[in-house]
Amino acid sequence: MKKVLLVVGIMLILAIAVTAKTTITVWTFFSGGEGFIVTDLIKKFNAENPDIEVVEQIVEWGELYNKLTTAVVAGDPPDVSVMHLAMIPDFASRGALTAIDNYVSKDILSDYVPEVISKAHYNGKLYAIPIDTHPLVLYYNKKLLKKAGLTDQNGEVLVPKTWDELISYAKTAKDKLGLEVGISAENGPMTGERLFIAYYTQLGGEFYDAKTNTIKLDLEKAKKTYEFIKNLFDSGIIESMDYNTGESLFQNDQSPFHLNGVWAMAVYPTLDLEFGVTSVPAIPGSKPYTWADSHTWVLPKHPKDDQNKIKAAVKFIEWFAKNSAEWAKAGHLPVLNSVLKSDAFLKLPMRADYAQVANFVVPAPSMRGWVEIRQKMWELNQAVILNQITPEQGAKELQQTIKNVLSD
Repeated sequence: MKKVLLVVGIMLILAIAVTAKTTITVWTFFSGGEGFIVTDLIKKFNAENPDIEVVEQIVEWGELYNKLTTAVVAGDPPDVSVMHLAMIPDFASRGALTAIDNYVSKDILSDYVPEVISKAHYNGKLYAIPIDTHPLVLYYNKKLLKKAGLTDQNGEVLVPKTWDELISYAKTAKDKLGLEVGISAENGPMTGERLFIAYYTQLGGEFYDAKTNTIKLDLEKAKKTYEFIKNLFDSGIIESMDYNTGESLFQNDQSPFHLNGVWAMAVYPTLDLEFGVTSVPAIPGSKPYTWADSHTWVLPKHPKDDQNKIKAAVKFIEWFAKNSAEWAKAGHLPVLNSVLKSDAFLKLPMRADYAQVANFVVPAPSMRGWVEIRQKMWELNQAVILNQITPEQGAKELQQTIKNVLSD
């Protein structure tokens, strides 16, 4: 009888333990090297926190925000989702996110780079935990540049500091080696939004005014930016391509230069690829300003707030942020000061080659309506490089789009 009671007792204890475990669903859009790192970190968190089980669900990058909106409206969103920092105002203004001020520890908030954590707020409330900043940078293929004779007297490859130098080196390598392109880059978000913001800022334009929370487009500078991008395509240095094509060209030694975000550092070091990385070039007299955004974790709004789930979700996203030195292996720059100064981050390969980029980043606008504006930027860029509209028309249409969105 005692043995029976003992067995029953053990079963009850196990049942209670199982019941006590809180399951958290997390939506991510990371793939490749990034995806492996996130998955491994989630496994580590689950092992360290037996009372919480984080279940990852991967959604395509281009589909996540639409799916998330649909899920919130349907009352069945994930408990946690990845979200770009610039998207916070759009979702928070619609009541689609849960404010987490009362759940996040003050210690971690005080450790953040101020410019980043400030954008995780909307109307004075905290809605996100940022985990990185990821700027646009320039990659270069050392093997191809050496073959093209683009080296100094010591045999080191010539790294372009200005746009004129990049265009000259790219054309030389393309012509000498019979390559399809001199620079590979996606012609959607990469050139239509990220390169546009970088070059426009280098011209002296201020794309987003954080004080007024608005975009005031300088038509002449926008026109010159579109002219610059169009000339890259007209010259044949860049050809129209999607993201995967650009990646394939660079990774297979078919492109001497490549514009992409720092997240590519999760992949390139694992390949048989002799490459380097540096800041995007600069207009003479300007600094190498470049576009950047940040990945964050958010809690989508549920019809009924489950306090246990919210607390478990916040515990996970805080833990992830504190372990962002591991996430930095994906190439991203940490946004917690303690991680930025840690040996775990500073000893990662090649970080010294582009860590200075953090001093010249131009964050994507954190404002309501940015989703619509950036989508229009991608479309206008495509129209300009395909000669469907002129750079002047592109600038005017972008200005009108901004006015329309801000007036809604």
